Order: sequence, then C-alpha cells, then structure tokens
Amino acid sequence: MNKRSLAVGRVRRVVIFSACAFLMYGGWATFANSSHGLYKSLLAGLTQGSLSLVSTAVLTSLMETVFSRMSPGVTRFLAAGMGPTTATLLLMTVVHFATGTPEIMATMLPSIVVGYAYSLIYAAGLTRRHRQLADTTIFD
Repeated sequence: MNKRSLAVGRVRRVVIFSACAFLMYGGWATFANSSHGLYKSLLAGLTQGSLSLVSTAVLTSLMETVFSRMSPGVTRFLAAGMGPTTATLLLMTVVHFATGTPEIMATMLPSIVVGYAYSLIYAAGLTRRHRQLADTTIFD
C-alpha cells in the first residue's frame, strides 16, 4: 500500500468520525434543549455539533500523528490512545475554570468517559490496521 492511499484513508477516517460526532452530539444538544423553542434548540445543536466536529477532527488527527511517529508497542498504543485525549480534556477544564462553570466534573464526565473509550478503541483499530498492513507487505 502506498503513502498516498494511506493518507487518503487517514483523511477519510477523520472526516467520517468528525461528521458522526457532529450528528450525534449536535442531535443530542438539539433534543436536550427542545423545551426552549425551535430557535434555541437548533442553535444549541449547531453549536455543540460544530464544537464536536472540530474537537473530534483535531483529536483524531493528533492520534493518527502520534501513532505514525512512534515505534510499535504498548507505549505507542497508550500515547496515541490517551495523550491527545488527556491534552484535550485539560484544555476543556481550563476553559471551564475560566468561564466559571460551577460543576466542572459533572459537566465533563460524559466527555471524559466517551473520549477515553473512543480514543482507546481508535488506537486499537490503528494497531490492528498497522499489523494487517505489515502482514500484507511481507508477501508483496
């Protein structure tokens, strides 16, 4: 498999996961705010969906970058699966402190759980994909 097709696959994964995040979290925000009228509900959904799209794109790209630059092994898996997520969550925590969010842990708990689960599953997928590519290049 050549570098161009690997890059296309990487971009495709980032776009697909980011679009899914937009739809899932934006849809949830629209539903969660539906009692406040159509305008506010749609605005909340668009806002959260956009934030989720951008953060997922950045997070997924960072995971791909970390994974591609490290040697195979447990350290690469953990660095790709936990490093970018931890950095993202720390940034979110700082923003919540700066904006005066009263219940930071309660506010961020879903992002923490889903973020780490997503990242570890994604890193496992990258590991599996890398092993499959390594197996096929041996016989080419």
